[in-house]
Amino acid sequence: MKKVLFVNGCIRGADSRTLRLAQRLVRQIPDAGIEVLALPALHLTPYDAKDITQRDALSAAGSFQLPFFALANQFKSADAVVLACPFWDLGVPSMVRCYLERLCVTGLTFHYNDKGYPVGDCDPQRFVYVTTRGGIVDNSDPVLADHGSAYLRSICKLLSGARFDTLAAEGLDIAGSDVEALLRAAEAQADELAAHFWD
Repeated sequence: MKKVLFVNGCIRGADSRTLRLAQRLVRQIPDAGIEVLALPALHLTPYDAKDITQRDALSAAGSFQLPFFALANQFKSADAVVLACPFWDLGVPSMVRCYLERLCVTGLTFHYNDKGYPVGDCDPQRFVYVTTRGGIVDNSDPVLADHGSAYLRSICKLLSGARFDTLAAEGLDIAGSDVEALLRAAEAQADELAAHFWD
């Protein structure tokens, strides 16, 4: 059985439309043991100078098994990662950014080769970003783009060779939208994604 890390960054909890969509995907992934990481419960804050000093000292000593790197080690060992969070101010919520900050550890989750190019050292084969958007995204327009998707794709490629997908329902807050129909259409996409998850 493969390990799927479900990173729940859904701020609204049980009322979250993003959580509904993500759970539809996660519960159908075949041959998977699901490990849930609920970001709201962690109350993560941005790294400060003390954190950076500690991280650098532990990294220099190769002390990567200490609790300071628990989140990075958890991510590193997963066979797949599903990260769910709402589309937020053109990107991702700050707690997700704080989580990602803890994953990027030189010498643990990636290293630099002899040409100075970063090489990922993590195991995930798949990375799926699940989100819901109130409006419509147009990635050709910086004001309408989902910068979160582009950023997460870059993090994914930095840390692993995983296939990256975005699963989204959008237009949910536009006046006159049939929200339930839009969510059902996205859930059908989740079903298809799950059915071929390990292909």
